[in-house]
Amino acid sequence: MSRARLLAAAWIFALLVGCDPPGSDVAIPPRDAFGRTGYGPGEFSYPRAATIAPNGDLYVVDKTARIQRFSPEGNLLREWRMPEWEAGKPTGVGIAPDGRLFAADTHYARVIAFAPDGTEVARFGSFGIEDGQFRLPTDVAIAADGTIFVGEYSGNDRISRFTPEYEYIDSFGGAEDGEAALRRPQGLCIAPDNTLWVADSGNHRICRFSFEGELLSSFGERGRGPGQFRFPYNVERLSDGSLIVVEYGNNRVQRFDSSGRYLGGWGRAGREPGELAYPWAVAVGPNDRIYVIDSGNNRVQIISPKDFRKLE
Repeated sequence: MSRARLLAAAWIFALLVGCDPPGSDVAIPPRDAFGRTGYGPGEFSYPRAATIAPNGDLYVVDKTARIQRFSPEGNLLREWRMPEWEAGKPTGVGIAPDGRLFAADTHYARVIAFAPDGTEVARFGSFGIEDGQFRLPTDVAIAADGTIFVGEYSGNDRISRFTPEYEYIDSFGGAEDGEAALRRPQGLCIAPDNTLWVADSGNHRICRFSFEGELLSSFGERGRGPGQFRFPYNVERLSDGSLIVVEYGNNRVQRFDSSGRYLGGWGRAGREPGELAYPWAVAVGPNDRIYVIDSGNNRVQIISPKDFRKLE
């Protein structure tokens, strides 16, 4: 390879990985990990969505359009595939209080609900920009009363709200919403106080909305330092109300209190235990067992709140 091409390749790599300022990331071996590259049971081909069943089991979706259900320890219990996948695969999943799994069938502009055994029970949505339609839905979150929230991007960049019977209610976070306008809301998380946390990935921030769409607070800015983000793709809550944010662009997970105060970080770019490659999702199980979906490494790493280190 010529010197010019080597320099160009190095420059592109630097853009993708970034330059780590001292103390911005930390690699601590996980408590456990499972998964490997492949297409067989318990293997992954770029997993990028996950959620926790009411009993603590973990659902993971990868780019083969497979939904795999694991025990909390990582043992495969069941798997099935989306009904169609040639156009693309899901990027987000959510769980209802009754155990139904909702998949954001991203490239088919719809949401599909499954029973725990993989039987399809409902689907809604179609391609478009009108009320109740989607372009590229990213994630689904279901409130305790059954209200369904769906995030999307590619022009719509909004969150739509539906009744438990899948009927459209309203949308918020669109381009006309000023400070509340979203850019690729990739991850959604319902809080017990009936508010919605959103990983506003294109704006490099985390937002908190009322169920009616009022922006209550936000924090974060683009960067690589503690408390900054590069494409936060998912946000989840721990039992104490603190937030776990996984960053696709910074290859790490950060923890914050509910006001946005930085509490610590975990992970850095790499292939070894405690390192990450373009993580898409995080899920929190019983006893604050944290599952980090290490997409580029085709594995799930399991950590604890105690594993976060506060760095300056």
